[in-house]
Amino acid sequence: MKAILDISLLGQGYYHQKARTGVFRVAENLASMLPTISPDLEIIFSDYLDLMATVGYTSENLNNHNVLYLNENSKVTRAKLQHQILSVFPHNSIPQKAIKRLFYQLNSIDNQFNSTIIEQSNIYHTPYYPIPEQFQAHKKLKKLITIHDLIPIKYPSYFENKTDNVVHQIIKSIKPDNFAVCVSESTKGDLLEISGMDESQLFVVPLAASRTLFYPISDKNKINFTLLKLKIPANQPYLLSISTLEPRKNIDTIIKSFANLILQEKIDDLNLVLVGTKGWDFEKIFAAIAIAPQVQHRIIFTGYVPDGDLAALYSGALSFVYVSFCEGFGLPPLEAMQCGTAVICSNTTSLPEVVGDAGILVSPTDGEAVSHAMLEMYSNNSRRINLEKKSLIRACQFSWEKFTKQTWELYQKIS
Repeated sequence: MKAILDISLLGQGYYHQKARTGVFRVAENLASMLPTISPDLEIIFSDYLDLMATVGYTSENLNNHNVLYLNENSKVTRAKLQHQILSVFPHNSIPQKAIKRLFYQLNSIDNQFNSTIIEQSNIYHTPYYPIPEQFQAHKKLKKLITIHDLIPIKYPSYFENKTDNVVHQIIKSIKPDNFAVCVSESTKGDLLEISGMDESQLFVVPLAASRTLFYPISDKNKINFTLLKLKIPANQPYLLSISTLEPRKNIDTIIKSFANLILQEKIDDLNLVLVGTKGWDFEKIFAAIAIAPQVQHRIIFTGYVPDGDLAALYSGALSFVYVSFCEGFGLPPLEAMQCGTAVICSNTTSLPEVVGDAGILVSPTDGEAVSHAMLEMYSNNSRRINLEKKSLIRACQFSWEKFTKQTWELYQKIS
């Protein structure tokens, strides 16, 4: 079997660390694991956004000598040469950025693909972006797209750009003969409702969290080193939340619930650590802090935190709090569970599929329930320790190996 895999996301994340989000991790694991899963499967990579950056990623991470591209040979050769020139300079340095801009001006944005290879292939799979028309035109080719969520369509009020985004483009691009693989049953249900696709065309393959990035750390010195680096008191317990600071993530409810807990129970040694970059309409998050100035000093915003520091941050937390209104899957709670951290989580959309009975599930609109769950984690050691054990067991149900195996089985099913 020949399968074409779009890896444009890898190029997007090569120069931009903050672009290495959940959808990037999906493409990354498919690209690294699918080529080795079976001798009966041949993977050909394609890129239609930034071939130069994608070649940079594959050359450093995927053994470039064994990588086959669907892009025309002349463009692949030029992209490799440009990457070699850029690699002389430090990554993302000013000289590298200047030369990169020059290359972008010289490069044609028209990415032509090898039609002969397309004709010989069985499957085209895009882990995120819409299926290009060049592939839609090949009727014998099975087209598969990964759907991560339909939140911008179902809940447009949570987004600044309410009608013109990639998710809308994806739905508009789906043809009657296409297949879709969803990351959760919740997302599958949304896709059935919105797209008009037949259920026989839809599949579910749950995501996973990296075992090399997210694992339990028991070394207090390592945890304290990370906390001090991020200006978090190392001698006090803390509740942790990690997400973009935007309305959908419901951070203001976490802040208000935490403030109520501190004031009502007169707790003087608990902090709230909020990790993440500012998204759109984040002002009400900071307005929530102003409501209770007495606890401002106990709420710590770290901004962006590199992946390498997250395991220590998760492992050191008393509990991880994630009361998002809606998620397509919900990787942060799984990352926390994989680090052995007890989780407080929303009972909405896909999140119960991830957390199961390994955490405390609450309504994201019930601030009192969130406060009570926080208090339970703070004051009930036996309950918290039991949830920590359950978290590790639950997290074992998800792995990138399982994800890749199920994807390969899906290829076999639809081809």
